[in-house]
Amino acid sequence: MTKTEIINDIIYDMSPELTKEQLDRLKFTMLVKMKDFEITEMTTLPCVEVYDNDWLLKRFLIDSIASGLKESTIKQYVDAVRRLFEATKKNYRQLTGQDITDYLAAKQCYGKIGINYKSTLNRYFFSFFGWAYRKRHIPEEIMRDVDRVKPVQKKKERLTDEEVEDLREACKTLGEKALLELMLSTGMRVGEIVALNISDIDLNRKRLIIYGEKTSQYRTGMLTTKATKALRAYIASRTDDNKALFVTSRKPNNRLGKNSIQNIVKRLAVRAGITRISVTVHVYRKTFASQQYRKTKNILYVSKLLGHANSNTTVQYYLVDDIDDMQHVFDVAN
Repeated sequence: MTKTEIINDIIYDMSPELTKEQLDRLKFTMLVKMKDFEITEMTTLPCVEVYDNDWLLKRFLIDSIASGLKESTIKQYVDAVRRLFEATKKNYRQLTGQDITDYLAAKQCYGKIGINYKSTLNRYFFSFFGWAYRKRHIPEEIMRDVDRVKPVQKKKERLTDEEVEDLREACKTLGEKALLELMLSTGMRVGEIVALNISDIDLNRKRLIIYGEKTSQYRTGMLTTKATKALRAYIASRTDDNKALFVTSRKPNNRLGKNSIQNIVKRLAVRAGITRISVTVHVYRKTFASQQYRKTKNILYVSKLLGHANSNTTVQYYLVDDIDDMQHVFDVAN
């Protein structure tokens, strides 16, 4: 094992005990202290480590955690590659690009996956085996023999202005009203809503601090007057001492999870009579993005509000083509 691999192993073993900042500090300290030392593996005893597929998956897991990749993302990669290994029944050193191509084709041919999930698996494999080649765990860059799979862009849906008003009328509790206006005002991801604490919200300045679910970075969200009033009324009505913004209505008033938030959103849509689309928190996020762009025509501004590192992501996945808007521009131009 190399010095870097040993350090990453230590960081991985300590990850349950330390925060990300402490892990980063520990890794930096070890790199500095060990920079003038060479590490040589003992060869006097027989090697007992087995370099099988599980070993490679563990190495990927350790390196990914050390690089700061989210655990939920790592799990998706590891699960996908493990299923590939199980299907091909080959050791990672024997696997070829043709094996991967055949695996993806068979999965799609037998109707087990659609083109978009095939594209996702394709992306996972490019990332995983690219890492394995860079780390010299495999002798060849096998993914050079695998074609990229482009996903089919689904029709992007957003709530209409009329549907938004129907949803407002469908709210029965202060908590529902606060959640609705918060989503319309910020376009937050469901995990970001779950993580919100009351202390993250500054009602006087109409702002809040959002911890990015995917970026692991903080950003500032803005609150509309309606959102500010709804949140103030909801927070004032709370009698518990839980620091979380959204909690269960019954004691011990635990923090609401992702499924609970999504269930509230779905119930509101049912009450509002919205059936043309499946309303989720992500639909609110797309609605927010499209509305902000319609008003400002500033894609960089919208990207920052959404917490996107690249504005291309905003354009590709979040801006809904507004036919009425396009018709107006067309009429003016012609």
